[in-house]
Amino acid sequence: MVFSFKFDDERLEKLKALRANGYEPYGGKFDTDSTALRIKGKFETLENKEVTVAGRIIGRRDHGKIKFFDLMDDSGSIQIYLAENRLDEKSYNLLQYLDVGDTIGVKGAVIKTRVGEISVQASVVTILSKSLLPLPHRWFGLEDTEKRYRKRYLDFIMNPESKEKIKRSSAMVAKVREILANRGFTEVIVPVLQPIPGGANAKPFVTHYNSLDRDFYLKIASELYLKRLIIGGFEKVFDISKNFRNEGVDTRHNPEFMMLELYQAYGDLSTMLEITEEIVRACIFAANNTHKVEFNGKPVDFSKFEIRTMEDAVKEKLGLNSEEEIINKGKKADSKVSSYGEAINALFEEYVSNEIVNPTFITMFPIEVSPLAKSFEKDKRFVYRFELYACGFELANAFSELNDPQEQIDRFNEEASRKEKGIDETQEFDRDFIEAMGYGMPPTGGVGIGIERLQMIGTNSRTIKDVIPFPQLKTIEENQTGSETEEL
Repeated sequence: MVFSFKFDDERLEKLKALRANGYEPYGGKFDTDSTALRIKGKFETLENKEVTVAGRIIGRRDHGKIKFFDLMDDSGSIQIYLAENRLDEKSYNLLQYLDVGDTIGVKGAVIKTRVGEISVQASVVTILSKSLLPLPHRWFGLEDTEKRYRKRYLDFIMNPESKEKIKRSSAMVAKVREILANRGFTEVIVPVLQPIPGGANAKPFVTHYNSLDRDFYLKIASELYLKRLIIGGFEKVFDISKNFRNEGVDTRHNPEFMMLELYQAYGDLSTMLEITEEIVRACIFAANNTHKVEFNGKPVDFSKFEIRTMEDAVKEKLGLNSEEEIINKGKKADSKVSSYGEAINALFEEYVSNEIVNPTFITMFPIEVSPLAKSFEKDKRFVYRFELYACGFELANAFSELNDPQEQIDRFNEEASRKEKGIDETQEFDRDFIEAMGYGMPPTGGVGIGIERLQMIGTNSRTIKDVIPFPQLKTIEENQTGSETEEL
């Protein structure tokens, strides 16, 4: 099969003309010394001085022998003033072959036009990349969000706000690494292909390792590998990478998502609470220069955090007190509920979690949903675990980690019995991890933070797709000319 693509006929003719007239339409290295943002921000010191910029033409206005381009680079846009008497002959002749969408390099003096607009008065123009498809006359915005995500490169060209969200999101990840480096943590890489899916209750993606003739799983969590490092003598470790869970897609969930996991030997749940609060507060500030932000039209204050037990939150919300009332109500929320702890968890997820706006640590989780956490000494039904909620969803999950290998075996066996009851999202028995624990794991605190959910709040994004440069979407069929024909 021979593939082809239908480009714009007029632009193809200009491409031929460029080459016929000695222009290279797809140039090489081009050194710049300024950006649109720098020129506008330092106009007083740059006025009448020569600068060199490069970017994409996003607007063009012709007035006889004078033309104006709007040039967009990574920092913003700047007007380019093009006059025949200021350009060399080759540069002026080039203008007839240029279109909106082309990438060019410009050398010229910084000026302010008669109407007061800061501009670069070009003396030399160089073609760097000829665009063979026209940019859309308008962009689809919220009316066609699938189109925006599918043609993400166009979204970034046409919507500076979309690109800015990715940049602010990147600043948040950089802040995480800065904080952990200052605390003495070591960043490590754990396997993405794992023989046993562990560290979380989730459905894994399955693949086949041909050379070993064995099924492997895309990692659902980094936990058990990071704990092996703690056993091996590392005291502070973390991993920021993608997890893969073969589950549903909505505004807050994506099967491929970024997670921070960190573990600290000789720490506990209180250690993790302190670190989590620092990370979350600093990330929000890194993206907004303030701790007080707006999300979905509601003000959220990250300068202070609340702490509540799950049991108290459920009782207060529903006005229930006795275990019998809670279990009966829990069975109505989830037919698989068979214990007080499962009922508390089901009711919290059904009635409480989505309504938490300001950052709140929910503590004392039921043991049934926390197979890797230490139990409370006074009430074995609950464990040392918290989840951080804000803006109606979970941001972080932390434990005083279980380090008794015999109890860990019991927990894995309890997971197996839950699986026999028809509960699919359970943890597999990991014999190698148990063996590692047998050599002694120090008391440890651990936490996982959903990076993209934190980025959603930090950038006031209504969907997780806004902070993922290339989110997964439904596939479409294309004919050989590149036209979209059908959604599958």
